[in-house]
Amino acid sequence: MAHPSQNKKKWLRWIFLAIVAMALAGGAIFYYVMTAEFADTTSEKPAYTISAIDLLTEFQQNDSAANKKYVEQILAVSGRVSEVEGVDTSATVKFVDSLTGSYLIFDFQSATSRQAAALQPGDSVTLKGSCSGSIYSRLRNAHMISFKRSVITE
Repeated sequence: MAHPSQNKKKWLRWIFLAIVAMALAGGAIFYYVMTAEFADTTSEKPAYTISAIDLLTEFQQNDSAANKKYVEQILAVSGRVSEVEGVDTSATVKFVDSLTGSYLIFDFQSATSRQAAALQPGDSVTLKGSCSGSIYSRLRNAHMISFKRSVITE
């Protein structure tokens, strides 16, 4: 019969090895996610081409179905720029529905942020980006649909 302290040492050793294995797996997953590279949005063909107002309407009518349809898809969205904000190496461009307060927000990174920051409110433009989905604000009674890795196509 094994001595109780030997059994305890075996269990402690297995628990320690399991913790080390989980930490290594977690580290590998973290490294993969943080270093993942995406295809340049400029060269990506959009899955959908739609106007900003039509896209906002679709999200307002059925948020769940629109999220299912558009999330992580490349969209080409055309409309009139409502707001532009440039900060350091990034920029954002908004299309706002003045009737509902809902808006689309496109995030531009360093390579394309200068071009985006040069846009003016009222400019007609087509932007292409990866849709991150919508968030509904009950306080504002409006949807916010965000895009990442955006580029200007026209």
